[in-house]
Amino acid sequence: MEYYLGIDPGLSEVGFGIVGLKDREPIFVDCGIIKTTPDLPFSERLMVIKDDLESILKLYRYESVGVEELFFVKNITNGIKVSHARGVLIESIARSGFLLREFKPTEIKSNICGNGHADKRQMQEMVKLLLNLDDLPRPHDAADALGIAILTSRLGNR
Repeated sequence: MEYYLGIDPGLSEVGFGIVGLKDREPIFVDCGIIKTTPDLPFSERLMVIKDDLESILKLYRYESVGVEELFFVKNITNGIKVSHARGVLIESIARSGFLLREFKPTEIKSNICGNGHADKRQMQEMVKLLLNLDDLPRPHDAADALGIAILTSRLGNR
């Protein structure tokens, strides 16, 4: 089976989703979050993210890893911190030797939901449907990461 990893970057929560590809159909493997707490110094939060991602990267021989690009909203300070976390993620993936794919949020939503402006609930519903799950994938960061993994699997390792 081919494996694909999707990453939804964050600082407090980094979503991850793993899908396998069997007969060209995505199969749910695992999902969850890497969690950090605000009481830790910023540098330690980045180390938690790096260490946990490196453990996830060792689980399978991924054909490729997809990561959501950042978009900035109101809080630029938070956006900069998330950018640092994303940098740690990108570096770890690059160091692992896996093919890296980056997607804009609207590109992910458009490919998974058919609407580039789909909300979190729509994303959860479509991921549930596409992966034949009994329940909505939670939390929403993990559902987003599964969507990224599904999109990544559609592109394969080309």
